[in-house]
Amino acid sequence: MGIFPIFALEKKQRSLQILNTVLKLFRNQNPYAVLILFITAALLKLPFFTTELSSSTLDHQVLWQLMLKKSSSILGSGSYFYYLISVINITLQGLLLNYVCNEFHLFSERTYLPAYTYILITSLLPEWTNLSVEMMNNWLIIIMLNLVFHTYSDINVRKVLFNVGFVLGLLTIFNLPNFWFLFYAVIAIAILRAYQPAEWMVTLLGVATPVYLFIGLAYLTDSMYMVSKAFSPDLDLYFILEQKVVMALSLLALMLLISIILLSRQMDRMLFQIKKMWWVSLLLLVFAMCSTLGLYKMGTQIWHVIMVPMALMLTQLWYIKKPRWMPELFNLILIAGIVAFNLILP
Repeated sequence: MGIFPIFALEKKQRSLQILNTVLKLFRNQNPYAVLILFITAALLKLPFFTTELSSSTLDHQVLWQLMLKKSSSILGSGSYFYYLISVINITLQGLLLNYVCNEFHLFSERTYLPAYTYILITSLLPEWTNLSVEMMNNWLIIIMLNLVFHTYSDINVRKVLFNVGFVLGLLTIFNLPNFWFLFYAVIAIAILRAYQPAEWMVTLLGVATPVYLFIGLAYLTDSMYMVSKAFSPDLDLYFILEQKVVMALSLLALMLLISIILLSRQMDRMLFQIKKMWWVSLLLLVFAMCSTLGLYKMGTQIWHVIMVPMALMLTQLWYIKKPRWMPELFNLILIAGIVAFNLILP
């Protein structure tokens, strides 16, 4: 009878050792890590390869509707198409976020762990695999975060501020509730640098440029109805969350709380500029959650917008040193959650 507990313990230890090897692979910037990231994303989203996936939209997301229609006519609209685009988008977004982290030294070493974390948490729920405007918005959010970080030390800061405004304008056109990121950019840049009145005007000019181009093209093509749709969203504050959605969000919230505690302990040892960038990243999470207000009829996929700052925060979990088995345990919990929420729970 005593053999079975020993066998089970050895099996658990072997599983933790495998997960530790995976974390070391991404922590050390192994040259094969990029390929393994693509394979990891494909495997985690494999249950959707033969599933009838779709991309839902709201009436005010007119640009996204046009992009989806054009791409579907070229590449097709079956589940294979959505699976392929989803895997490519998630992996490349993770790598871009990873580049930003390494570029600004948010972590003590160059690593692929932010990309790995992004792929993991975006695989927790089936709805986060669906091709959606929120998934595509994450490209702009990562680019915006990169530009905001550049305002701290870039010599040609007015050019950077115009680009920040331009990205914010695109975000707002794609999905009007993204206007919350306008407030985020104002506060974030004020944290990173002394914001002068002339620079405010440059940023506002950047915001107005894509809006002006959008309205101008709509007018020239006799499609002004698109403008009225884009800036008059149908919002709904009433929603009911499924059990597995509550469990997934609760898991992320718990891990986020632990990550914030870990981050707060490390801030005293950080350079002043790195500390500011982490405050800006945490602020991004707050405003990303605000941007989901009123979009509850879209379903669970609206929470995709929080994945970028969430991945930044949860990467802290992989750097826990005591007890040494904690990173592997959190990795196992996330993988178990992916299996449970996608294959077991209805």
